[in-house]
Amino acid sequence: MIWDMLLNKLLLMFFFISLLNIIRNGYYFIQAWVKSNSENPTKYILSDKSLPMLAISLSYVLMSLTTGIFIKI
Repeated sequence: MIWDMLLNKLLLMFFFISLLNIIRNGYYFIQAWVKSNSENPTKYILSDKSLPMLAISLSYVLMSLTTGIFIKI
């Protein structure tokens, strides 16, 4: 029972960390898009570490929204 509560809290924490990662990358993308103009186009480039983390975060948040965050036993 204690392990279930601990696991649920860890999953909830991972959910919020994933949300923060998505918000961070979204902010940087919008910032690059707003600064860009036709004379000086600015590209938003993800690093080798950031792209897999963003993909994992997006998939976890979408999965959590459809199935739920908590494990029910």
